[in-house]
Order: sequence, then structure tokens, then C-alpha cells
Amino acid sequence: MKKAAHLDIAADRRRPGGDVRALPAGEGVSDASLVERARAGDRWAEEVIYRRYVGTIAGLAVRLLRSRSEMEDVVQETFAIALERLGSLRDGNALRGWLAQIAVGQVRRRFRRRRLLALLGLDRTEEDAPFESLAAEGITAEEAAELGAIDALLTTLPVEQRIAWVLRHVEGESLEDVARACSCSLATAKRRIAAAEARVNIHVRPT
Repeated sequence: MKKAAHLDIAADRRRPGGDVRALPAGEGVSDASLVERARAGDRWAEEVIYRRYVGTIAGLAVRLLRSRSEMEDVVQETFAIALERLGSLRDGNALRGWLAQIAVGQVRRRFRRRRLLALLGLDRTEEDAPFESLAAEGITAEEAAELGAIDALLTTLPVEQRIAWVLRHVEGESLEDVARACSCSLATAKRRIAAAEARVNIHVRPT
């Protein structure tokens, strides 16, 4: 299917939510080296890990949760958990996918909390970041309307389908990385994406 390419992913990663800035740091230093140094207590390595991937995690969180304030919470929690658990990461080169897996776990927690609060009539979540608000500059009114329709439909899907679809078709992750981030098998990831696509394709213009 056609990727939701009008979302300005690159721009959003440079300054996601307008509050968190991903700055270049540690050029030429591999993730594995950073992980090894951070495990040894190197605060510079910890800072580089944060700066290298804060935009990726923030962009993922805001597109899943549609809330900038919740995105900021997920970013903070993801890196706090990651730095505490670096010793459990066997392959330092898998750092990016591992961070995404932690972030998705935090996103799931927020969706569960929303459901509980909604049942109690107490949900006050401010969803201030729909897809069209994250779109690249210069899109047409028709394209903005398409993004709005897709975004509205995604909110009606089961959470796991929504997460898998966004990872695959907005974040551009491979099927293997989707499965890893969602902590599920490859076959399960494919089923979730296919189920979401069956609904989303109805709202996507043919190319």
C-alpha cells in the first residue's frame, strides 16, 4: 500500500513537539561502543545515546499517542529505563530497535490507562498532534484531508494493530523491526499490519 509519506518525519525528528531537540553528537562512534562506555558509567556516552535517538523516540511516541505532553513523558521514561537496563542489552548495535521496544511498551501503558480512565469517565487526555498537524509543509488540502481520515480511522483500531501499522507505514520500519518493537513474532506482526491495512486502504486514494 502507499506509505503515509506526507508526514514530515525528518522535520519532526529534528524538533519533535517543539521541546526536544536531537543534536548531532558522537559522530563516528558506533552504538555498540556507546553502550559499552555507558555501561562503565561514562556520562558522555549516555548523553550521546540520548541525543542520537531522542528524535526517533519522540517522533514515534507522538505519532502513536497523538499527544505532545504524553510524548514527552514517554521520551523521559524510555531513556530512564534504557540507561538503567543497559546491562541487559546483549548486542549494542541493536540499540535503536531496543529503545523503540521500550518506547512501545510505554505507549501501551498509556493506552491501557486511557481505557481505564475512559471507563471511569475521567479521561482528560489532550490529543493535540493528529497526523495532519505533523504533515510536511506544502501539502494540498486533499492530502491533508486524506491524512485526517487515516488518522481518525487509526483511533478506532485495536491498539496493537495501530502500533504495528504506524511502525511499518509511517516510521518505515522493516517487518522484523516491527515484530521486535511490538515484542511479538514476525507472523503476528504481519497479521496485525494486514488487518490494519484492510481498513486503512479503503481511505487511501489509488495511485
